[in-house]
Amino acid sequence: MLGTYTGCGLLATALAAFATLAWLSWRARSDSRSGRGVVLTTVAALLVIANTLAVATGGRFPPGWLSQVDAVLVAVALLSVSGAYMLRPLPGVRSSDSLGAGMIDPLTHTATHRAFQDRLVHECDRAYRFGDSFALIIVDLDQFRHINNRHGHKIGDRALGELASRIAALVREIDLCARFAGDQFAVVLPHTLERSAAEIAERIRKTVAAWTFDAGEAHELRLTASLGVSVYPADGSDAPMLVEAAKRALLAAKSLGGNQVQLYNELPRMSAASTDGGAPSPTTVVRSLAAAVDIRDRYTHSHSHSVSEIAAAVAARLGLPKPEVNRIRVGALLHDVGKIGVPDSILSKEGSLTPGEWESIRQHPVLGKAIIEQAPELHDVIPLVLYHQERYDGSGYPAHLQGTDIPLGARIIAAADAYHAIRSNRPYRSGRTHREALPELWRCAGTQFDPDVIDALVAALDADDHLRAPAVSGLSPMAEASLEDNGHRVALN
Repeated sequence: MLGTYTGCGLLATALAAFATLAWLSWRARSDSRSGRGVVLTTVAALLVIANTLAVATGGRFPPGWLSQVDAVLVAVALLSVSGAYMLRPLPGVRSSDSLGAGMIDPLTHTATHRAFQDRLVHECDRAYRFGDSFALIIVDLDQFRHINNRHGHKIGDRALGELASRIAALVREIDLCARFAGDQFAVVLPHTLERSAAEIAERIRKTVAAWTFDAGEAHELRLTASLGVSVYPADGSDAPMLVEAAKRALLAAKSLGGNQVQLYNELPRMSAASTDGGAPSPTTVVRSLAAAVDIRDRYTHSHSHSVSEIAAAVAARLGLPKPEVNRIRVGALLHDVGKIGVPDSILSKEGSLTPGEWESIRQHPVLGKAIIEQAPELHDVIPLVLYHQERYDGSGYPAHLQGTDIPLGARIIAAADAYHAIRSNRPYRSGRTHREALPELWRCAGTQFDPDVIDALVAALDADDHLRAPAVSGLSPMAEASLEDNGHRVALN
């Protein structure tokens, strides 16, 4: 009936058609965020339609009258249709766009927490069966409650909804973006390794930091986000373990000042361990000490967090490994912890300080060392806190170290501290602009600061608008001391 067309030839053609459609379908789903996805999906659909029409218009019935070409077209059409059905997205693998109405959060239009839990369980099962990997990112907006408190929940809800759409637009269609909690989002990334997950998380962080929201009445809101990342199966073998790992990474990111990405795999062992009923983790100690500094000195509230963020960016720009970047981040966050031992009368004094008061100020690095020594898990940041007031030309304190004898992390913190001080308001003048601050830093390169660190600082600031945000709080004599050199103000003429 099929002439010289053999059964083997028909089978080979059918398998080729099925394989072609399988490839098209897979490429269409994996490239859905680009134009290729649309083109390939259209090609697959046209293939089925063309084959079916060819059979309908050229076929002769009963089947015994089919020619060789007609038989091939029938086989291709039938296998194309069945292949498209077999390769449709599985019920548990749905993006937020394809979820039912009851599984969509009405405020953010992302998936609900229930949909997230279902998808996470499904991904664990799928990855286990096929030996695959996937990642989970939890995104937490830093200090979002202040927006609700200051502008009202209506503005906060609008900002949350708009920001959610921006986050969802950064991931693939096969990924799932869900509302995890009030101001938290979760992103499930199938077929994703740790390195790719870290890159996606960093892209989300930068997008949030660069975004501005029009709150009306000439108000523009800016936010930052902290992100925790966990990966299956390295960080957890089931859904609860992965969530807990991502939450612990998120807690570490927030405790180190926020606006950063933290991988669970890169947490120090003591930080990753449960602290229920045990000794406080290093992140808990850091948060407590940083909070104590902010409470003591109303003038420098958030100063340490800003210096920490800038110092970490400079360390990354210099190509330091991630553990060293995190060490410098913590050291910068605690660089002024010694002010806990400085009398309130000096911290709050708005006039000129006496020589004896200046001497008390100069003791704060040594006091900081003594405080941090009480937390053994923080011993590796002691040199950064102790030497952050040293100067490149050897005129600093407490040890008069010079050049590369000063730990690199301390040199970085010194430059970041000075930049933030220049940008901050003072009782006798307004904070300088970014453009005004840069010549002052360059002028002091080689004397007060390491020239290579200043170059990296400027590059980091140029690359991130958030780091250049003006500091609005004034500075106490403690911060003034970072810019006082042998009785003369440097970088603040």
